[in-house]
Amino acid sequence: MRVLIANGLPWMGGAEGWAVHVARGLSARGHAIAVAHHPASGLRVLAAEAGAEAFSWTGGVTGLARAIARGRFDVVVSTVRREHRMVGLAARLAGLPGSVARIMSGWAPDGRSAAWRAAGRGWTHRRVVLLAAANSEAGRREAVRRGLLPATRVVTIRNGVDGARFDRDRVRRGRFRAELGISPGHFLVVSISRFVERKGQAWELAALGPLVASRPDVHVAFAGPCRDEERAWRAALVRRAAGFPGSARIRFLEERPDVPEVLADADLLVRASVEEGLPNVVLEAMAMRVPVVATAICGTPEAVVDGSTGRLVPPRDPAALRHAVEDLVRTPASRRAALGDAGRERIERLFGMQRMIDAYERLFDRAASAPRPGR
Repeated sequence: MRVLIANGLPWMGGAEGWAVHVARGLSARGHAIAVAHHPASGLRVLAAEAGAEAFSWTGGVTGLARAIARGRFDVVVSTVRREHRMVGLAARLAGLPGSVARIMSGWAPDGRSAAWRAAGRGWTHRRVVLLAAANSEAGRREAVRRGLLPATRVVTIRNGVDGARFDRDRVRRGRFRAELGISPGHFLVVSISRFVERKGQAWELAALGPLVASRPDVHVAFAGPCRDEERAWRAALVRRAAGFPGSARIRFLEERPDVPEVLADADLLVRASVEEGLPNVVLEAMAMRVPVVATAICGTPEAVVDGSTGRLVPPRDPAALRHAVEDLVRTPASRRAALGDAGRERIERLFGMQRMIDAYERLFDRAASAPRPGR
């Protein structure tokens, strides 16, 4: 089977990481995988390392259609919401019955304009997207409810975690704490995400700033990439953090290539997103046996079990977030270890990498078997 994965974004994030995992997994099974990427994206190198062909794509429909026809691809996959229409149209122009879309599972609350946009997307989705996958059951239901596609054409395929890479017993520990000058006995809370408002760092800071001020043994590290247009927002967070007593124990870091080592030194991960599908870093933290406090939105409750692997809190509620974090700070280490062990077990059972690759292989087989309508 020949599969083309199209992603025209210039940065690396969850969708791009997914593309690398799928390319590696399917290439290892003998499928021919290609990745069409933005010229500035790190996908070029990572896709090649994963065993896929990689070529630049600037986001045009006709150029992609020519590449699809020239490569005689059986399946074309779009990975981000803004590109589903153009990738699906390119697939149709190249003679395929449509594309396979990896649907984002998180949406902002409905308003009139949002409803009109969803209706417009649904009209085009139903005509150029053949099949779709959501990374959570909540996301699948929402996609159907909004009319993007009928239920028979949307499946749930949860993201997979590389259990070998994210394994506390295989990762060097202590280096990240030493880098920040944090004593082994102090409590470290980490937030790992791209700096953008919907990811919830402002709510996390509102909850954790007062906690740091009242607890000299608590440290917080925010880490993640930041696009130029979001630098001002990040800088405002840094200024706000400086106003809390003990602000020296609140760090703002850039994107980290060593996420497993960061998580290995963490006592807790927080994720206060207000709009999201199912964050990969939540799954990675659970695989590393790190308890998670996260907002109970979209697919997150399908991973984090409140009271068993961590805590779930309402979005936009810093008081509830602070209470949940403070409760875990006070929890005996043995109890936190039990939460971490339960998280690892849940990842191995429901979010394994090979389970995800199996499911996408079946979905792509289904798409490749669909009748071709011609150009």
